Amino acid sequence: MNIFKKFQNGLKKTSSVLSSNLLSIVSAKKINQEILDEIESTLISSDLGLEVTESLIKKIKSTNISSDSDSNFVLKILSGELEKILKPREKLLLSNNNEKPTVIIFIGVNGSGKTTTIGKLIHKIPSESNILVGACDTFRAAAVEQLKEWTLRKNVDFYQGNIEQDPASLAYTASLKAVKENYDYLIIDTAGRLSNNTNLLNQLIKIKNVVGKTIDTKQIKTLLVLDGTNGSNMIKQVEIFGESLDINGLIITKIDGTAKGGALVSIANKYEIPIHFVGLGEKIDDLYEFSARSFAQSMLELDN
Repeated sequence: MNIFKKFQNGLKKTSSVLSSNLLSIVSAKKINQEILDEIESTLISSDLGLEVTESLIKKIKSTNISSDSDSNFVLKILSGELEKILKPREKLLLSNNNEKPTVIIFIGVNGSGKTTTIGKLIHKIPSESNILVGACDTFRAAAVEQLKEWTLRKNVDFYQGNIEQDPASLAYTASLKAVKENYDYLIIDTAGRLSNNTNLLNQLIKIKNVVGKTIDTKQIKTLLVLDGTNGSNMIKQVEIFGESLDINGLIITKIDGTAKGGALVSIANKYEIPIHFVGLGEKIDDLYEFSARSFAQSMLELDN
């Protein structure tokens, strides 16, 4: 299955609601204010947000749409506008870097899928790369064991401390090891932080700061993992984490399990943060580099 088809399948819940509703609204009807109001309501209900919706409605108003136009014509207009919003957020995470190691710190609330995403990311890194995974969620033995299982599958090195050890001290020693032993990547898992808990957010800041004592900050990437089923609530998470940490990129998981995929567009419109990957399934290879075109067209059930 090609990647575009995977996007189509992964966004089926979103597109089945959005595109079918839009087609039923515009089919064989002239675009008037009543139709525009219906389109607006449908877009907002898909978690696209008010600002994005207003922009899309404005585009429809400015386009000459006759009553005999193909019903898909409106969908193509919307898809093109969505792609324009999403395109600036496309950015590769795994690119050639002469400086070693590249440090990737995973942050996010409980249940967002950080640990599983680390496992999937390990699977994507070229096999010739030396990878060290640091288990800095030191308060949950189950989290450590889950992460260890992922590293065993890919035969990469695993670094853990004692239960309830200070996560920052573990991150620091892991970074020393990564530098000394010339690893290509150091991937750090953190506890599922409650984003409204100041003390826990401060712990994340501390982890990033101690790693920065050993490794150039230009080599450190902080990735926020968001659960796509949370819809527009993801925006609040980006806001809260972003106030405390310099977020370098986003990974949106579980997009295939929700009809709220439009929230990703709202995030892209509001924040200038790269979207590196989207999760479109539960298998180890179901983590895909973000594609603005594939996402926009799949949301509206259009062919590539």
